[in-house]
This record gives sequence, structure tokens and C-alpha cells, in this order.
Amino acid sequence: MNSLGKIMLVAVAVLFLFPTNSDAQFRHRGNWLGPVLTLATDPIGFGVNFEHGVSQNVGLGGILRYWGKSGGEGGYDWSWSIIMPQFQAAYHFMPGDQLDPYAGGRLGWAIYSYESDFWKASDDGGLFLTAYGGLRYFFSPKIAGNGSLEFRVAGDDYFGGSLQLSVGVDFTL
Repeated sequence: MNSLGKIMLVAVAVLFLFPTNSDAQFRHRGNWLGPVLTLATDPIGFGVNFEHGVSQNVGLGGILRYWGKSGGEGGYDWSWSIIMPQFQAAYHFMPGDQLDPYAGGRLGWAIYSYESDFWKASDDGGLFLTAYGGLRYFFSPKIAGNGSLEFRVAGDDYFGGSLQLSVGVDFTL
């Protein structure tokens, strides 16, 4: 079984460990914060996600992501990293339910850096826009699992593909 399969197996097992609660839901004036992993990239990215319910169906917030990789090749060492701060807005189709499907968009900025034994560079990769959709499942009023697919609409491609898969855990503040 590959690592993505193991992650999915653990996620399904966790569904059965946590009791359900009808008070768990997306709501107006609610706040959620949690870690996120971006799995469909090499390397896997990690970051933090925040959302605030500004109305019954709309959430606004941000996500900050980081990717980094290093190695050696041809007798020299190298490393690169990308930091992507993003503003996000999402529409929640079933507010008040334990199962919370949503869709939205993200506007962000890519900050790219590369360093080797012979060369060092950094670049503000520029503005990018993505569309995303996902599903949040509230295990309890305070903990939710979150998964989403994201499609890059405009901006540079740093990962050899415009589709990304992210999973995370959200904590109600």
C-alpha cells in the first residue's frame, strides 16, 4: 500500500473513533484553524489554514503553505523552497450540517528561492489564482477533517501540474 493509501486508511479509521455531534457545523461568526498537507506535489507541502464565517454560507480567511527540497547532484549541494501566502473565500453549501461541502477561490503570491554551492537566487514568483472545492467533516464540535482539490487557474506552475490535493484538520476556536 502506498503512503496516500495509508493516509486514507487512517482517515477512515478516525471517522469511527470520534463520536458524532449535531452541534458540529460551519456557522456564521465561527473560526477554524488547523494544519494542512498538500499531497499531490513533490515534495509534500505543509502549512496552516484559517477561516472565519462572515455569513451563514460564506467563509473568508487565508492559507500559508511551504514547500522545500534539498539534495546533491554533480558534486554540489542545492536546495529550493516556495512560500505561498493566500487569501481565500469559500461558499458552504450545507451550513449547519456535520458534513460541510464547499467551493471557492484563492488569490496568492509565490515566493521562490534557490541556493546551491555556486548560485543563490530568490524570486517573487508573482500573483496566482486557484479554484478549489472540498469537504469538511465535523467529528465533534471542536475537530473536523478537511480535504480539498485545488486547480490553478492563473499563475506560474512550480509543481508540473495544475491540480493539487490537500488534507488537514480544523480546530474550532
